[in-house]
Amino acid sequence: MTTRHIIIATLIIAAGLAWSGTASAGSLQKRLENQHYRIRDGIADGELTYREARRLRHHHRVVRQMRHHFLADGHLSHRERKILNYRLDRNSYRIRALKHNHRYYEGRGWYKYYGGRGWHRHYR
Repeated sequence: MTTRHIIIATLIIAAGLAWSGTASAGSLQKRLENQHYRIRDGIADGELTYREARRLRHHHRVVRQMRHHFLADGHLSHRERKILNYRLDRNSYRIRALKHNHRYYEGRGWYKYYGGRGWHRHYR
């Protein structure tokens, strides 16, 4: 191999690593949005009680704040990405467990008052 081939290969590898870092930040955002909608749908369907939803929203907010803090320097390190993925995995498990615990809210529809139209506007 010539020096030219080595330089080109190095540039391709560097570009791939840089692209994978930004892609993971995007996939974390998608996971956050997905979990947000899962919580919202659980509230709308009555699968989550008021306290369960409040607790899930708190955990969701903590992960969003961590992500914002980690991205303050412009990129996510491997360790930061690992921490966020771990927290998102735990939140996903919590959402599933609480949506399927056979506790339903069949009252006057508190969703209208606490989780309705305006809730999703404050997501970002």
